[in-house]
Amino acid sequence: MTPAPDAQTTVAPRSDTRADTRPEPRTDDVTAVLVALQRLQSRIASVNDRLAKGMGVGATDYLALVHLSVHGDTPPKKVGEALGLSSGAMTALADRLEAAGLVVRLQHPTDRRSFVLALTAEGSSGVDEAGILYGRVVQEALSASRRPIAEAVFRDLGDALGVATP
Repeated sequence: MTPAPDAQTTVAPRSDTRADTRPEPRTDDVTAVLVALQRLQSRIASVNDRLAKGMGVGATDYLALVHLSVHGDTPPKKVGEALGLSSGAMTALADRLEAAGLVVRLQHPTDRRSFVLALTAEGSSGVDEAGILYGRVVQEALSASRRPIAEAVFRDLGDALGVATP
């Protein structure tokens, strides 16, 4: 029986074609980053859940509002893709948000066969509150000199996850 590699051990690549896909053992610094990332993700989910409840919507509906706030008027298909929703689920979500007065459906500016979702003043106001909260937290937690580093780290992690395959 071969002992499990410790945190400082690296795995030598195999000679077959799968060598590039074999994960290396985690080191303590990688584990620390993963733990911190999980903690941040959990806190963001908790805050977003409270913000969503304050607006009278569910968590996924709230994320759709945030998507519209960041990306502007967007076809429902694109919002659904960003949130991992089926076409049917996205239609139901758009119906709920429209009934709540948080979005409107507008004619697509270049494709008259389609439409886009747009935030109403009420929808925008609710999401703006989150932006103010998160902006204040970033200012309090990160000095101005560290913000570009944090932005680069988050962008790089997002890009890496975008191409990672489970």
